[in-house]
Amino acid sequence: MNSKAKRKHVLIIPDGAPDLHREQGRSPLTQARIEHADFIARQGICGLMQTQYPELSKGSIVAQLGMLGWDPRRYYPHGRASCELMALEEVSLRSDDLVFRANLVTMEGRRLVSYNAHYVPSQQAAPLVARINAATRERFPNFELYHNLDFRNSLVIRGAGVDPRLFLCAEPHDSEGLEFDLTRMVGFKNGDGGGLGAQINEYLAYANEALAGETANMLFLWSASAPLDLPLFADNTGFAGKVGIVGCMDFLHGIARAGRMDFFKVGDGSPHTDYAGKGARVLNLLGEGYSLVVCHVNGPDEASHMGDRALKISCIEAIDRHIVGPVVEYFRARPEELGGVMVAPDHYTNFSCAGSHGARAEAHSLHPVPFALWNGRECDSVTSYGEDAAREGAFGDPPVSHLSMLGILGAAQGPAIQAPDPSRPMPQASEVA
Repeated sequence: MNSKAKRKHVLIIPDGAPDLHREQGRSPLTQARIEHADFIARQGICGLMQTQYPELSKGSIVAQLGMLGWDPRRYYPHGRASCELMALEEVSLRSDDLVFRANLVTMEGRRLVSYNAHYVPSQQAAPLVARINAATRERFPNFELYHNLDFRNSLVIRGAGVDPRLFLCAEPHDSEGLEFDLTRMVGFKNGDGGGLGAQINEYLAYANEALAGETANMLFLWSASAPLDLPLFADNTGFAGKVGIVGCMDFLHGIARAGRMDFFKVGDGSPHTDYAGKGARVLNLLGEGYSLVVCHVNGPDEASHMGDRALKISCIEAIDRHIVGPVVEYFRARPEELGGVMVAPDHYTNFSCAGSHGARAEAHSLHPVPFALWNGRECDSVTSYGEDAAREGAFGDPPVSHLSMLGILGAAQGPAIQAPDPSRPMPQASEVA
């Protein structure tokens, strides 16, 4: 099986794994025991990848749109709410509709104490959403609240006809401990959007009254977005093989649905997700003939937002043990199938900045992420996987664009894929252990 068309490719995305925080000079990523990711770095090539833009919201959707070949400067819907909503296949959007992300949160008076209502699970959250809908349906017939996953929900406003970029909304995961004017939770850049801003804040007052007495006692709106419209993945990248995405986050499910890629929901978005189940599903898809398998794991990002360094390290180690390791062993046993295995986080998620005396840094930052690729053909001098080591890799200086990622992985070549600079020296081949 020497045909390039039969080679298989795996992209593993440990969400938010890089971090600015250091203890004794080491980040959570480099403190974690990740022997399999280190193997990929040692036997392959490494570098830095720019996944964020100063002019766009910094987060997973911007990063992962580009990693999958869609330029977010063209396709980002100015928020991720519409991507999450697309995961609910019974809901469709019109061009003049508006969507907000809607967290269930915990407030103590005016102060936000938990951006995820102490991680309220779906079995408790879904009835609360139903309660809000019952309390608001008659007065706000054009407002539709849908439950996504755990504390995450989507609020659709039909016929809003307002540019989502005009709304001013705090991000709840970066606002714990802050106080808010509960009568003006959603702001507007120019006026009040024909009264829509006032209507939204009135809706929130009704919704929050319905939650009185609950731990999840408030609905927090953010990340307003327009409907998502993407060209098909195959058309955009030129990739003709079967593509599968293993994950659980609704925004990625929505992107997969829009791009006509197969999505397999495994686990949840918490740091305690089913890591082994995700790894097993990746191997199953490879065995079923999928040519590109993407595995996204949200755990490190969530642990960062929770401010728990030890938990973040544990998540990174679980990804390495249950996902990266089995994938490496699969291809070591089948070298003729190896097209490429890449470990590439989507962004930094910083829970505390070194030297800041415990003050939290910007949660998602512009720093280029470290990636490692094993394809059995190319190797550089890097011997371990991490933020600093990747700078010394074949693609460490300057960082590559995430729009180049599928080309570097060897999984696609199409009009949206920017190939590496041909003037760069190619790494030397090495024997794969």
